Amino acid sequence: MKALKIFCISLLSLLLFLSLSVFGLALTLNSTILNSDFIISEIDELDVASLAEEFLSEEVPEEDLSEELRIALNDIIIKSEPAVKEQIYATIYPIFDYLLGKSQNLDLLLTLENTILDPDFVISLVDELDISPLAEEFITEQVTERIPEEIEYLIEYVDDVIPKVEPWIKEQVRVAIYPVLDYLLGESQSLNVVISLEPVLESLEEIFNEAFLESPPPDLTHLTPTEIEQYFKEYFAELAEKMSSTFEIDEDLLGTEIPTQIAEVLAEVEETLEEARQYVGYFQLGYKLVIGFILLLILGIILMNRQVKGATRKIGIIFLCYGVLWYVGTFIFKNFARAQITQLDMPVQFQTLLPPLLSDVLAPLGMFCIGLLIAGVVLIVVSFVYKPRQRF
Repeated sequence: MKALKIFCISLLSLLLFLSLSVFGLALTLNSTILNSDFIISEIDELDVASLAEEFLSEEVPEEDLSEELRIALNDIIIKSEPAVKEQIYATIYPIFDYLLGKSQNLDLLLTLENTILDPDFVISLVDELDISPLAEEFITEQVTERIPEEIEYLIEYVDDVIPKVEPWIKEQVRVAIYPVLDYLLGESQSLNVVISLEPVLESLEEIFNEAFLESPPPDLTHLTPTEIEQYFKEYFAELAEKMSSTFEIDEDLLGTEIPTQIAEVLAEVEETLEEARQYVGYFQLGYKLVIGFILLLILGIILMNRQVKGATRKIGIIFLCYGVLWYVGTFIFKNFARAQITQLDMPVQFQTLLPPLLSDVLAPLGMFCIGLLIAGVVLIVVSFVYKPRQRF
């Protein structure tokens, strides 16, 4: 009979240790990957500007992107990062509510339209951004390809045009955002936004004319200002004729297949989330069952011992062994993973981010191990200091 009792207690102890192991891993998942606050805190730690800068420097050739434009893009990312992250957070919460069963339906398109792809939000970003470097790059390219040879030297004055046209450019972007987003998200089947470039041409003519009169070509310096201005009008008329008077945003510019591709991607994501929701439901059920099973095993060990000293000592030993073994195992795993990360072929920024991320992911398991270790020590101490041999 005593041998049977020892066997049963040993079996219960083994099952308790294994159950605690399963629960520790489940607790880690529940506290990290399935926790929207954890995901958001990790995103908040990302230095998007540094990642974008490294990506541009490594993936985009210097001849395809000027240094000035690289700096401008990086500045745009830095300025927009907080607002973009806030909208990403607003997108994450309804997705996790759906995954965790707190809401029954998820319209991903509607979620995006109300957050990161909300036209008013996109417009607010445009209003905050300094688009002058981008505008200067575009206008300079257009002028350089079409300007007559006699006035090529005026290209350097394009940067004087930007302050005059920047408010107008932002206004045109605001106007275009609504139909463009409607088209990309499938709200409208066609797209045709025509933007007149007359304000740009007028500003170019004004700035170029002033510069031309102040510093005409050497072969015109003997002429009167009126005659010089007449030459300029002829040169600029040639430039204006070659430059388009309008800029059209239509299906051909953005791609006729993009709305369909976006719709397909959203449908696939929703289907994946629906499937993931089922597995998360199974996980949550199993999580609760493991907790109940652990409590039953502890109760079984107590009932089998029927003594405070024996029950507390055995449970304490199990808790202590689990805490020590898993904490040491977690420590070894983190150090091994960090060594492997340094050998991976990935951007330096990711190599810097992954070790802290790994530590954050394993932190709940570490705290659980420490908690059980302390509880185990307390129970073992109680088993030695508890004197009365009371039966339950």
